[in-house]
Amino acid sequence: MKSWSRSHLADHEVVRTFTATVVREGGTTAEPLADPSELDERRLYVPAGYSSMYAYCTGTHHMPEDAAFKRIRAARTARQYPVIFDAVAEGRLNLSGVLLVPCLASETADAARQALHAARRF
Repeated sequence: MKSWSRSHLADHEVVRTFTATVVREGGTTAEPLADPSELDERRLYVPAGYSSMYAYCTGTHHMPEDAAFKRIRAARTARQYPVIFDAVAEGRLNLSGVLLVPCLASETADAARQALHAARRF
């Protein structure tokens, strides 16, 4: 059985392993977006006997309905804005944030930037 204790590690090793985990975790978060994005784009669920990506995810992979919906929506958004893959892989954006991207119209984004800039002055 694997021990999850880190008490035997020196301080610098704990910092190093945590940093490596965060970087690796970001990459492993971006991967689940890239694959379904391509599968959806190519409609590879059709030869498997499914009429939609949603049906494929819930039927073949037994994803909960809400998880399938969120994953597909995030993958499609990332495909539309490829910079999202890097942002997720680098830990600058999480999957919940990806789901908000389509909601950010240019005027909404400008207003949000102005509010953030004003808040930094306080």
